[in-house]
Amino acid sequence: MKPGSTIPQSIDEYIADFPKPIRDMLEKMRIAIRKAAPGAEETIKYAIPTFAYKGNLVHFAAYKNHIGFYPAPSGINAFKKELAGYEQSKGAIRFPLDRPVPASLVSQIVKFRVKENEEKFSVKNRKTAKPAAPKTKSAKPTDEEQVTAYMNNLKHPLKPETEAVRAIIKNSNKKLSERIKWNAPSYHYKEDIVTFGPYKNNKLLLVFHHPAIVKIKSGLLEGEYKDRRLAYFDSMKAIRDNKKELERIMNELVKAIDKKQ
Repeated sequence: MKPGSTIPQSIDEYIADFPKPIRDMLEKMRIAIRKAAPGAEETIKYAIPTFAYKGNLVHFAAYKNHIGFYPAPSGINAFKKELAGYEQSKGAIRFPLDRPVPASLVSQIVKFRVKENEEKFSVKNRKTAKPAAPKTKSAKPTDEEQVTAYMNNLKHPLKPETEAVRAIIKNSNKKLSERIKWNAPSYHYKEDIVTFGPYKNNKLLLVFHHPAIVKIKSGLLEGEYKDRRLAYFDSMKAIRDNKKELERIMNELVKAIDKKQ
């Protein structure tokens, strides 16, 4: 660029500012770079012609006695032997105006820089890319969630009654936990206590299977089995009428377990 000239907006504009012999040399440089880096973008940086490809690739410029070529220090170091006949500095090569532009050598250096930039770009992307989220197994539903799902899927005329009895048992003692066992909602505290049984003649059945149940006297409990007792509910009224008694039975069983422990 001639002294006093304004900064060019394109490489064409830059080259056009020089006499024909220098224009020809600059154009030869430009063509050699283009062929070696067809994917590079032509632009003006630092007021001189620049090729960019995954970052700055190379620059070149015309001066009073030489064409300056700037392929970064790495581009010079990799071709020390081939560049031995040209004046150099850390990041620049000077091609004298009285000698032809070594287009083949320029092309080799540019191809080297293309590969170098591609490798740097790949490494940078690997470092900044977010790691893929590890594949995780779907979380298993909690015991209570499994019981809730069971109730949501339950289709039976006594479903409201079942929900009501479930709520009474759950709220009778904070030590109690629920889960699905024997294919039905079941309640436990250190040991199994009571489980919903199959519906009998449109009645809701509870099976008390903790051994301590046989020592509890209650009009709600039925059966003279060796190790269990049964309780039936046939209406919401029956459930409301026996709510306190069911709560008492559950608490007596929890106390029996605590004494045993």
